[in-house]
Amino acid sequence: MTKFYKMTADTNLEDTVKVGDEIMSIVAACQASEFQFLNRKPLTVSIAEDSGLTFPDFLYNDSIPLISPAFKRILDSMGVDNLFYKSIYLDYKPLGRHEPYILALPPRIRAVRQEYMRLMDEDGDECEGKELIKDEYGMTHYKINASAVGNYRIFKLADVWDTDIIVTQDLMEAISNAHLSNVFFAEIEED
Repeated sequence: MTKFYKMTADTNLEDTVKVGDEIMSIVAACQASEFQFLNRKPLTVSIAEDSGLTFPDFLYNDSIPLISPAFKRILDSMGVDNLFYKSIYLDYKPLGRHEPYILALPPRIRAVRQEYMRLMDEDGDECEGKELIKDEYGMTHYKINASAVGNYRIFKLADVWDTDIIVTQDLMEAISNAHLSNVFFAEIEED
């Protein structure tokens, strides 16, 4: 049985980056994994003044996954070839810091096993619909159809409107063994 894991970060992007027009220009496309609305032109964003100067290997908020060059080398060595990449530089002008990061945006794929979909409305009651939404506890309930994942090792779910990045067990192990900073995993429990 194939195991899948949610990939998360303790320190998120909002703790590091100053929210402004530069970063806001890519949020909507990142939320929906709509690569067609992104370009590959490098983007420079300002670092928040109170963020400090620690630059972990993974920064993530509700939609924008930024990885370090070391993290990208792991993905490349594992043959991950389904992400949209864009260079993003975190700029702190007072100290002349210009930290390189990479937007590593996974696609949303339809890989939820339909027989396990529990659709919830805002009151937590089951309902009809096309998209899974979170229940009153903020949880989505699903099982992943491994055969629909194909050769992808990292992705988001199209059937679930959340921000979870899902990885396969082999990719989780490679990332964990590299001891990258600020990258955490939680196994997706089977109902």
